[in-house]
Amino acid sequence: MPKLWFSNENSEYQLEAEEKASATYSTLRTGILSLTPGDQKCRLYCSGPRCRFCVVAPGQPNIQAIDGLYSTWITPDILAMARLQEDHFVKLGIVDKFKENGIQSVINLQESGEHSFCGSGNLSSGFSYDPENLMRSGIYHYNFPLPDFQACTSNRLLDIVKVVDFALSHGKIAVHCHAGHGRTGMVIAAWMMYALGMSPSQAVDTVRSRRAKAVQSKEQVETLHNFRLLIRNNGGMIVPKQKLSLISEYVAYNQKFISKPESRLYGKIPKIVYTAMRISLQKMYSSVNFEIENDFQMTIRCGPPLPENRSLDEQLLNTQLNDEGHEKTHFWYSDQVKKGLSISTINRQLENEDFRDILRLLDLFFHSTFHQLTHKEEIFAVLQNWDQSEKDWSPTFWFLLKCIREMPRPLHLALSRLVAKWFLRSEMDLAPRIKQILSSSSSSASSSNE
Repeated sequence: MPKLWFSNENSEYQLEAEEKASATYSTLRTGILSLTPGDQKCRLYCSGPRCRFCVVAPGQPNIQAIDGLYSTWITPDILAMARLQEDHFVKLGIVDKFKENGIQSVINLQESGEHSFCGSGNLSSGFSYDPENLMRSGIYHYNFPLPDFQACTSNRLLDIVKVVDFALSHGKIAVHCHAGHGRTGMVIAAWMMYALGMSPSQAVDTVRSRRAKAVQSKEQVETLHNFRLLIRNNGGMIVPKQKLSLISEYVAYNQKFISKPESRLYGKIPKIVYTAMRISLQKMYSSVNFEIENDFQMTIRCGPPLPENRSLDEQLLNTQLNDEGHEKTHFWYSDQVKKGLSISTINRQLENEDFRDILRLLDLFFHSTFHQLTHKEEIFAVLQNWDQSEKDWSPTFWFLLKCIREMPRPLHLALSRLVAKWFLRSEMDLAPRIKQILSSSSSSASSSNE
């Protein structure tokens, strides 16, 4: 089998030319702006009290997604805007406008004290508005101070992006720095890379197609390039470069790219396994609900089955998963990675794959990520005590069995063989025992159908 970059522990992913973005400001211009004192910057470049970003006349829909506010919808759920002023609350009724537009969170990227002479200036807090005016009305406010025209480390950007992603799970968001161009564009582009799998050039082009001056400086562009490398080389991929011995090592490997709420949800189960099983069941039933109490106690409730799907055919699964080997899957995975597949995009991308491809990815994941996870004596000893083991691999093992148990019975043998190979590298003795467990109506199994 040919060595691909993601399976070579000595390789590092490198950006290709077409993935790279470019700055709108020259290095010289950025340097001059960065060295100009804040008060002079406002007077020289922003027109001070007449700042064209802080103070805009209503009735210009091309630059005002929200009338009276220099703002643009980058996506249906993300608004890029200039910073708010106190007048926006008093005269514009900005809180009501945010609520009318479904905005639930505001991400503020300004440093305290910056642009103190722009528009109506800053309050004693150093910011141009009081975030309490938002929070009292149920709109969340997050502040991640970044230097004007500058950037941050890729790890810092990841922290910001995870909060952006979390905020988006609760509703629409508005992001601002001063004008809503450089830092704002960088953060939105980074979220597109993180959540949608875009390359830096794709993300920046997408943001600029809606807000032409976004992502200004070379530093901001380089941070996006480094962010791409962070995802590819430092824990953001489904298959790591080095094989692991423990599932807990893999969970720790992905931890950086998973939010705390997600981490609590998955527990000791790898995100790829949890997501693959959930989406697989959703392709079989009209509704699926996981109720997880702890690593071993879980109830799965499924609605009525969906119409039959040929991808659920047992003979087809046996042929494609057990006989074709992994070479085709390696190339398929490599192609998906080029299109943006990562641990943070897995939910969106697996929804577009059929059941066979989801299982094929899981098969590649287990074989490419782990050495043999257990041995025959250990796993058979565990099988005698359902829900009682404390082995590193057992939460994932039982999770898989409880999910497979909900799938159509004709699939159980093929899936039993897969699970046996994933954990023991051999199906000969283990697969029949797994199928027996799946077929059992033992009251110790906690999953159930509605």
